[in-house]
Amino acid sequence: MSQENVEVVDGVRRLFAAFNKRDWGALSAELDPEVEYTPVEEHTTRHGREAFTEYVKGWLEAWETFLAEPEEIEITRAGDHAFIAMRFQGSGKGSGVEVDDRFYWDGELRDRRLYRISEYTDRQEALDAVGLSE
Repeated sequence: MSQENVEVVDGVRRLFAAFNKRDWGALSAELDPEVEYTPVEEHTTRHGREAFTEYVKGWLEAWETFLAEPEEIEITRAGDHAFIAMRFQGSGKGSGVEVDDRFYWDGELRDRRLYRISEYTDRQEALDAVGLSE
């Protein structure tokens, strides 16, 4: 793996570590300043670090506990996209409903940081979006 790809992978791991600690400053630092995030459950795109973190904070309000771990990070040969498979685990606030699921990101990269993030529930759909195939 090239040094640039190692930097991307390390940055993604730091991003998830910051998320799990709820360290919003550290999380923001791992994103491109003009990050664009399109969550799977919405048809709108959030623009900028602040919009990304505000969305995540609001989304977490429904959870008593919630952790996300990257299980797989693969960078395209051209180094312009990252496929990220992540595992989400948590329990709902009030309901106590347990969740253990996987989501996938197509992360377009700019200067080795996530710039455009599109979220998927289907692994193959995300791989296709990134330009990778199994």
